[in-house]
Parts: sequence; structure tokens; C-alpha cells
Amino acid sequence: MRILATSPYRVWPADTGPAARTLGIARTLREMGHDVTLLGSGDSPAREPAPPVRLRSYAAHGRLGHFTNRDFRRAYRRELAERPDLVISSYPYQALMLVGPAARAGIPIVYDAQNVEAERFRGLGRPLRARVVRRAEALLCSRAQAILAVTVEDQALLERYYGRRSVLLPNGVDLARFQPAAPDRGLLERYGLRDRRVALFFGSLDYGPNRDALHFLVHEAWPVVRDRVPAAGLLVVGRHPPEWARGVPGVVVAGPVDDIVAHIRLAHVVAVPLAGGGGMRLKVVEALACGQTVLSTRFGATGVPADGEGLLLAERDEFAARLAQLLQDTPAPGANAAARRLAAGFEWRSLMARVDWKALGGRRARAGATAPSTA
Repeated sequence: MRILATSPYRVWPADTGPAARTLGIARTLREMGHDVTLLGSGDSPAREPAPPVRLRSYAAHGRLGHFTNRDFRRAYRRELAERPDLVISSYPYQALMLVGPAARAGIPIVYDAQNVEAERFRGLGRPLRARVVRRAEALLCSRAQAILAVTVEDQALLERYYGRRSVLLPNGVDLARFQPAAPDRGLLERYGLRDRRVALFFGSLDYGPNRDALHFLVHEAWPVVRDRVPAAGLLVVGRHPPEWARGVPGVVVAGPVDDIVAHIRLAHVVAVPLAGGGGMRLKVVEALACGQTVLSTRFGATGVPADGEGLLLAERDEFAARLAQLLQDTPAPGANAAARRLAAGFEWRSLMARVDWKALGGRRARAGATAPSTA
């Protein structure tokens, strides 16, 4: 089956949550034997991911270009001329550009709702943007043959807001790439973390909820942790790190890195003190897959069942004390077998096998249709 996947964002390299999910779906479909083209914004990549997903790009033109973009329209129409059996749309912003051409060509659309975007912007205190996005989201939900939701919470919101049932497809993980291994001694030396108990925070630091979580961790929780565990070190990984995170005793700001797996493997505990945002945090399942102990707020762990061994929960009023305790008592990096077992339930191939993709591609798009699924 020929599949076209679209995104308003850059999809390669997959250094953000949206890109990682979009690429994870595309790669897995390719592994399942489908011919996949992935259309994302940004410059043409110097190399393509493996397995070979065909990458196509268009000029982004900023945030407005998410909603109306002549370069995307041209690229999209070129791809539709190749007669794909199915279009998978990541995020709702491009709805006005996606729906008409696909309907005229008789090609069904599957909407991959990485979040319920209108609800996410409402929760971030941006009501005007929430209203604008809700219009696009409503259009795409009404015209999509099927909707994929990341969490059961999102499924409930999609049905309440738009009257549509959806198929649950959580964020997955590549267990062959994200797996336990001994910490890289060279990296520990580079960051001055050798013989320290390492907590790790990672994510895109130009994203408001991540910056808020990091601010709490660095300025509220970390002084308590350092007082109780003087040998502890906090490693911060992610693009666009804020200057206020630098120069704090015991905090090492690495910024963006080429190999996130090697950095996850340095940690004794991965900290996820998130209080806002949407969807399901890829960082949680990626850390679990590496055999790392994860301490998260309940919100940060949305979509992943806390087992009390691999994934532990603590709200912000008790986060510092719990993190200090774990840094004293937790297993060595990569040694949490319960974490790896928990992550095994989120392996991409097994998740994707629940959806009957061939049945979706064999039907004409129609409003109100429900995705066939083996789940």
C-alpha cells in the first residue's frame, strides 16, 4: 500500500516529540511492507532514516505557514498525483489545505491526533489560539476516515469536542535503539559527572511546559536534593536551554546532543516534573526502554501505567524528597528490569499491528467513519 504522511513540522532528524512520533509511525509502516512518503517542512535532509522512508520537504513560512502555505499545497498536490492509498495527517493545522484535494482524489485521510490541540492551547492559557485551532481540528475530525489518539484521556476529549470515536495508538519506542547499556565513561568525564548520582531532564527546552518543569526542577527541587545528596548531579539535555539553568551548583547543561540514547544511559533517575502540555511524553517510554528509573508527576506520566518500580509518581510538593531518596537508593543506570518490561508494551510494531491499515486504504474517505482495528 502507498501511504503519504504529512506534518507541519520538520520530521528529520527526529529531535522533537512530534517528529519522533511521525517518523516512528512512518518507519514502522515501511517495516510492515508499505511504500511510505513523509512530507514535512524545512530543508531537504542530507540523509534519510532507515528503513528507507522517502522524505519530501517544503518551505515552512513560520507558524502561519502551518495553516496556509503555497509551497505545502504544491508539494501535497504533487504527492497526491502519485495516487497514494492513504494520507496520514499529523496535527490539525493543515486541515484547510489537506481535506479538499484528498476528497477530490478520493483518497482517505487518517488524522493522527498527537494531542487534542484546542484543549492543549486552552490549558496553556492561550484562548484565542485555542479557538483558531479548534476550527481546523473540527474540520479534520469531521472529514477524516479515522482518528488516532495517543491516550484514553484524548479519546474522551475527541468524542466530547467533535463527536468522533478514535483508535488508541500510544507513542511507541524502538526497543532495538533504546535499550540498556553501560554509561559512556567518556561522556561522564566530559560533564564532570563521574562517580556522581545522576538525575537527567531532557526535552525540547523551547517548549513552554518543558521550560516550566525545568525551572521547578532547577530552582525549587534541586537545592533540596543537593542538600540531601551532595554527590548528586543534574544533567539537562535539549535544544535552546535557558541561561537561568546555567551556573547552578550541581547542574550541567549539555544543550542539544546528537545521541540522546547515550545520554539517557548516564542517568540513575530520569526526572519528569511536568505540569502542563498535552498527549503522552515520549521521553518516559524512551527512558524506560533504556532500563532507567523514571520519576514523574501524574500528568507527566499520562498514557503510561505507573508500576511503582520502573515508573514512579510524585507530585511537585513531594518531588524533591522522592528524587533525593531515589538518587540514594535506585539501581545502577540501565539496571531497572521492571522499566524495560513496562516499555516492552509500547514497542512500535506491536502497537501499529492493532490498526488495519489496508482496510483504511481500501475505503473511500467519508465523514464519521470509524477506523477498523484489531484492538
